[in-house]
Amino acid sequence: MNCETYLSMLETLPVNELAYGDAADHAANCRDCDRVTRVVAERERNMLLAYGTISPPVPSGPLAAHALELSRRRRIAFYYRFALAIAAVVSVLGFFMVRRVRPTIARVETSFVGLQCLSGEQALEILRPSVSPEVAISARGSSSFLRIVASRAETARIRAILRLYDNSAMSPCGAAAVGAARAAAPARAIHP
Repeated sequence: MNCETYLSMLETLPVNELAYGDAADHAANCRDCDRVTRVVAERERNMLLAYGTISPPVPSGPLAAHALELSRRRRIAFYYRFALAIAAVVSVLGFFMVRRVRPTIARVETSFVGLQCLSGEQALEILRPSVSPEVAISARGSSSFLRIVASRAETARIRAILRLYDNSAMSPCGAAAVGAARAAAPARAIHP
């Protein structure tokens, strides 16, 4: 073995592997190769000691678990942000759609009308032909009150009809009013 072969082996192999065989015989007989071997062995030992004393502040297992947890949280946060963005867009669109549609919707109110001489059933008979299907009118038993669920315009129209038939000038108003109302228009169902 010559010096060039020994030095190329020293470059690629650990020093411990050169301690036996032809390489060990060559290093024992050649002063230059022995000196280089000692220097490389000393440097190797110093590096092992230096790397052996360095320890990470956090063990690698918990560090990897923490990194995976952060990754999962970021992914979930992305989905939350995406869902919140969609909800915000839907809310804004809904707000503008309601603002656009709202003027066409009539506001429905509940009101009570007191009757003077008509009973609740007689008032319902009078109002049936002239009330739209969206209006709900109800009378409880022989009560002298009607419950009306309708828009303001419809409620005003119902009150005007009741003023015509439910007054003291039309005594016996019950029979005359029902007969006049039946003759005036065909019957329509009233929603309770």
